[in-house]
Amino acid sequence: MLLRALASCLLATLILATTATAGSFDCAKPPYGKTLASMNDDDYFVKFKEDGGVAYYNFTGPCKLGVHERLAPLIVYGVVDGKLYSRVMRTELDDIDIIKQVTTKLAGTPKTTTEGDWTVMRWNFPEKKMKMKLKYNNLTKATKSALYYEELRPDQGNGGGMENSLDD
Repeated sequence: MLLRALASCLLATLILATTATAGSFDCAKPPYGKTLASMNDDDYFVKFKEDGGVAYYNFTGPCKLGVHERLAPLIVYGVVDGKLYSRVMRTELDDIDIIKQVTTKLAGTPKTTTEGDWTVMRWNFPEKKMKMKLKYNNLTKATKSALYYEELRPDQGNGGGMENSLDD
């Protein structure tokens, strides 16, 4: 009887622990394409804007990325049709050598172009249906980057979506 009670208690604890973390959000590994509702149990996502079919949210919960070790990034998440679509990040006074080293290690060698004062790096991850674009201003040392889930991209093929949000 005691063994059965302990087993029931252990099972209940496991179920509660599982449901408590079911709606949590890992900012280091965002689950692109998943519904915002499924990861917003703590109401950490705060909507502040909607434009071009994308709803933009601040994440006010705990979040630590590698970039936090050296800079104070501004991070915004995009949601399309209720699903996580993108992460847009801006930094100031960044270092292009560190950017190249870290991004190449994490994402591979980018396609790199120059657009005026900007060095522009692009990655395509077709197996994950993801794309990434990073712009580095060679004069101000500011960066703008976007990682987005291609299947949810608004105005696909019409130049809309996240890449336009990187242009001032």
